[in-house]
Amino acid sequence: MCTGPGKAVAVIGDVEGHNVHAAALMGQVRTAIHAYAVARKTPGRILARTNQLLTDLDADLLTSCLCADIDIARHRLRLATAGHCPPLVRHVDHHCEILDLPPGPLLGVEPTAAFPVTDIELPPGAVLALYTDGLVECPANRDDRELVRLRAAFSAAGHALEEIADALIDEAQLRGGRTDDTAMLLLRFADRAPAADDNAADVRAGPRGGTGA
Repeated sequence: MCTGPGKAVAVIGDVEGHNVHAAALMGQVRTAIHAYAVARKTPGRILARTNQLLTDLDADLLTSCLCADIDIARHRLRLATAGHCPPLVRHVDHHCEILDLPPGPLLGVEPTAAFPVTDIELPPGAVLALYTDGLVECPANRDDRELVRLRAAFSAAGHALEEIADALIDEAQLRGGRTDDTAMLLLRFADRAPAADDNAADVRAGPRGGTGA
């Protein structure tokens, strides 16, 4: 979502379960995050405020979330996580790494929880992958073997975001036994320098699946 000239916020989240209650809770999370993002809160504050809301609502379903504040002109992102799967980043030379973000707890568990913020640079041509655990079938305390395989598929994938998304999903399907929905968000800055009036459209994003916030 665009939050101002040259600014945007990207969010992905996952609520436990597949019923109407889970869908309603995800709707509340989405609305809260949108409101706090438009108010220009930092990713850590967005998650903290949303966490307080879910605590007040006494939500009984586990909710993970990852929030990225995007500075298009500087090619920089600020990331904060609430028990969500670690992002993957593919550099221009196709070298991939798993971002080890300082962990925050799942939303709605600890009312006074803090969510540390990590700053990263994403040069034009590099790709950041955000996804839910349906892609790797692991919680935040992850099975590293699944992530290593996913990282290898990410590295070998083509250039187009659609090709990358297909490669990651195909890798997950090869392992079989997937029981959860999958959502994926791929972010890449355009190669050109943004004009003064450019907005979040300069970040190319490709979503897959249906459980993202």
